[in-house]
Amino acid sequence: MDNYWKSFGTSVRGPGHVRSGTPNQDSFLTLRRRWGDVVVVSDGVGSHKTSEYGSRAACLSVYYAAKEWKDTNTDTLISSIQSNWLSFIRPFDPQKSAATCLFAIRRNTDIILGMLGDGLISVLRRDGSYFEMIENKDVCFSNQTSALSEKTQIDSWHLIKIDPNVCNAILLCTDGVADDLLPNKRIDFIRHIYEQSKKYSICKIYRELKSMLENWPVPKHSDDKTIACLFRL
Repeated sequence: MDNYWKSFGTSVRGPGHVRSGTPNQDSFLTLRRRWGDVVVVSDGVGSHKTSEYGSRAACLSVYYAAKEWKDTNTDTLISSIQSNWLSFIRPFDPQKSAATCLFAIRRNTDIILGMLGDGLISVLRRDGSYFEMIENKDVCFSNQTSALSEKTQIDSWHLIKIDPNVCNAILLCTDGVADDLLPNKRIDFIRHIYEQSKKYSICKIYRELKSMLENWPVPKHSDDKTIACLFRL
């Protein structure tokens, strides 16, 4: 069953950053190895010059932590991600490079979903049902979010473990996408992408997804937009 899992992703610079000449502060990573899959999206927080490096470091940190993770203790996984990030972000100032981090790590026996900060993780089960992880902005300041930094605590992360056998697709996206999706439309969004993924090659779905993000239909949107997906054929 492992051979039927695939992943893809893409990221585009938002109109606001295009106008200001600012680099894309989002990053993503999708990697398949013999031991499983790693999918990550990250958004550099704020307008610091090194935000883009923070998000890149976040993606690499998750991959290397997952690669070395041999047990089932998620605290050791998160501790490794955080220590990796502090190492990878050097010589930049961590406080000026803070980044959100959303990931899915698939191993033979489980899928670990992790979320630090805003964005969205959508899960489509094999029976057609759906659940999601999304930051509750009603209990935090609208301009603040959790992120990787020198002061990040393990309990700031939200973690869920799921059975790979009951899952068809997992979609991760940064807030540039998540904030524009109405709650009652998020299930339709992942279903559409999953159905397209089954019909087309990775190259074609990548082009279609990139075109959709570049021509985002929400008026006056300005943020960078990143989507990554892990799915079962």
